[in-house]
Amino acid sequence: MRWRENLLEKIGALATAVLLALYVQSQLHPVIERSYEVPIELLNAPPNYEVRLEGAPRARVIVRGVREVVEQTRAEQIRASVDLSRAKPGENRLAIRLDYPAEWREQLTLTPERPVARVSLEPRLSRQFPVRVNLTGVPDLQEVLAEAVPEPSSVRITGAASQVRRVRTVQLNFDMTGLQGDLDLELAPTPVDERSEPVMGVQIAPAEVRLKVRLIPQPTSKTVPVSPRLDDLPPFPYRVIWFSVEPVTVQLRGSPARLAQINVVETAPISLRNKTSDAEMRVPLKPPPGVEILGVREVTVRVRIQRDTQPEPSRPKPPADAEPQPAPKEGDA
Repeated sequence: MRWRENLLEKIGALATAVLLALYVQSQLHPVIERSYEVPIELLNAPPNYEVRLEGAPRARVIVRGVREVVEQTRAEQIRASVDLSRAKPGENRLAIRLDYPAEWREQLTLTPERPVARVSLEPRLSRQFPVRVNLTGVPDLQEVLAEAVPEPSSVRITGAASQVRRVRTVQLNFDMTGLQGDLDLELAPTPVDERSEPVMGVQIAPAEVRLKVRLIPQPTSKTVPVSPRLDDLPPFPYRVIWFSVEPVTVQLRGSPARLAQINVVETAPISLRNKTSDAEMRVPLKPPPGVEILGVREVTVRVRIQRDTQPEPSRPKPPADAEPQPAPKEGDA
């Protein structure tokens, strides 16, 4: 047959033509790739469970196809999702599903860089916590008492049971530095653990609390009496019959709220265990926590000690029914 003549040459020519066609096609319509970052949606989450997506919350999607088509795509047209309908408590490895326009299916290839997402399910817990206000700094006004009232006074913390159980208190921090008057503002409270570290990944309701800060004029110093602390008394039969302290009072400085709780300042413990005579001592003061003693650091304590006299032994009384004895007459031998 004549078509078999020069068969090798014909096959070579055909291959060359195909390669040339592919080359021309690749030059006119090159194949390219483009990547998009798409948020991962969690679908069909079970009720009363907290869902946590481990790792990055976005999926990297590779779009491959002819340049003219790829360049017309947008990230908003791609949807990445994970179906949680069959997820179990604990960690799950679930496939990432991609959804995109139907006309892309014949022209483009879409591939997620990581086909599987790690998702953890944990029972949800909700607890009510009081809001504690933590005031720091010093306002511009002197001799004032700062009062801060949160509204509402408590918030509800909801989230994964392990995270909610870490919460020890809910704090509302406010710096009063430079404050010149009353103030109302909205602040976001912070749940903290036993180390005062913020607990992340929980929801707070309400998300913000109104804080009312009031500056109330108050004295920041107070005069209180000094009380000697006599611990060990003199040995028997000696006893303390009188003592005095000089100065009688001292002046304290501190916050008005703390000063209101203090009515006396004690000295350090005084031992009279070996004292058998009057004594005079310089004794340091013991400042109460949270306040400062102005000026004086020691006081003079004077003690008067006396020996008790031994009482005379008492004579026994005659019985009530005994007859009285007559008094002896003069001259009786």
